[in-house]
Amino acid sequence: MTRAAHPSEYELAASLLPGPDWKSARVEEGGQFHLVLIAPGEAVLRISRTPEAAKDMQRRVDLVQALENSFTFALPTALSEVFHGNDFSAVVQRYIPGRAHPPHSGEASTLRGIIEELAAVNLAKITGLLAEPFAFGGPWNEEKTQATLRLLPPELANGAHRILQAVATFADVTPSLVHGDLAGHNLHWDDGALIGILDWDLAAAWDPALNTAYLSMWHGSELIEQLAPTPDEAWRARVWLGAMGLESLHDASLSPRRDLTTLLEKIQPRLLAAATAARG
Repeated sequence: MTRAAHPSEYELAASLLPGPDWKSARVEEGGQFHLVLIAPGEAVLRISRTPEAAKDMQRRVDLVQALENSFTFALPTALSEVFHGNDFSAVVQRYIPGRAHPPHSGEASTLRGIIEELAAVNLAKITGLLAEPFAFGGPWNEEKTQATLRLLPPELANGAHRILQAVATFADVTPSLVHGDLAGHNLHWDDGALIGILDWDLAAAWDPALNTAYLSMWHGSELIEQLAPTPDEAWRARVWLGAMGLESLHDASLSPRRDLTTLLEKIQPRLLAAATAARG
């Protein structure tokens, strides 16, 4: 959802970074943890929407700053200090031009390059700045697992259990930098070239196969074997895709207004493919 900025929002932005045409900026409210005030071509004001996001904003800003110059693509580095209000935090960030890549398509070699660049980052230089694995929905403990399995018909529940058992074994994989949300709207492209990657809030030291899984969710699971550096990573990526489907199902079940039937129909092919992979 996009709307015009409120005076309090563009006045805050102007106090942090004078110059951009903040009064004409638009506000995007689709994010779960932040809303953003965008002055196209100039800058972006990011404002926390929850106490947790407010508390975590400085760490996230410091992470992006530490990663600057690590990649061939741009990052939304800070252009101001982090502002801490009574119940929120805010920061002005660099504007990254471009737009989301059309879904269900993509040049495999270009996408594989993203995975390789993430894997090459030295984790030692960002120690203490990363989120924990499973930061978004929490780990798959017994309570969460059983609650999710109860949402599934019997013919899917057994396969889902195999998926989660396999995911538990991935904790032994040597970690590397995982972005955490390589969805289409977080990658900005222009004429087939990647300009920048946004939203590093969930970046963690985790199984590198997750980067392949995230990219394949947007660009197509048929690309997995072309994106993953090794067959084992490709296999884990397919299993992770199933676990992500289960995560979305569990998350939706926490909202009584969500249509679980439609969601289950959407993720069923992913669950079946992941269960088959997990059985192997």
